[in-house]
Amino acid sequence: MSLRLFGVMMMDGHTPAKIPTGLQTLPLRDLAAITEEGDFRAGDVDTGDIERHLSIVSGLFRSDPVLPAPVGTVFRSPETLQRWLELHYVALSDALAWVEDRFAARPHTTRGMGRESDKEGGPDLAAITAEVTRSLRRHAVSTVPLRNEEVTGIVLSAAYLVERELWEEFADAVQSEQEQHPVVKVELTGPWPPYDFVKIQFGS
Repeated sequence: MSLRLFGVMMMDGHTPAKIPTGLQTLPLRDLAAITEEGDFRAGDVDTGDIERHLSIVSGLFRSDPVLPAPVGTVFRSPETLQRWLELHYVALSDALAWVEDRFAARPHTTRGMGRESDKEGGPDLAAITAEVTRSLRRHAVSTVPLRNEEVTGIVLSAAYLVERELWEEFADAVQSEQEQHPVVKVELTGPWPPYDFVKIQFGS
């Protein structure tokens, strides 16, 4: 029976992870893979599977650090997953320590006025977005670009890894940038699980 992997969490050996009904944990020392047993095939997912995966990971993230697995990740057997956990134990542990008590934020910048066709182009948008990006970096642990303007290459959307206790400070910084640059719209989404800051390796 195959296992669909939703993510990897830390367990202290005494308190079981708070996971939704129907899921199970596969432990390895202080790590636990959050899985579901079934007749799954890798990458065989639909819109409902994607929404469910995101909902489960978001629910886990609200209470504990989690390394989200890509949607549709499947292992042929518990033994295969156990071997993978063993092989990548150090990297997974380090990654969990890296994202612990940190949220992912995704501010998106678009032109706030003018024609629809102008919303993602032009030198003023590029210059303002570059300034916004530089400013917000000072409030984050790490930054990953997500979407660039086609002509200039300027980042329009980025992910920022923010300390949990500094989330409100980051949100205030986004609002401040909006007030300073009314010609653009700076929209903050999140907090999100750290999808953009986790690159789980599945090769041997």
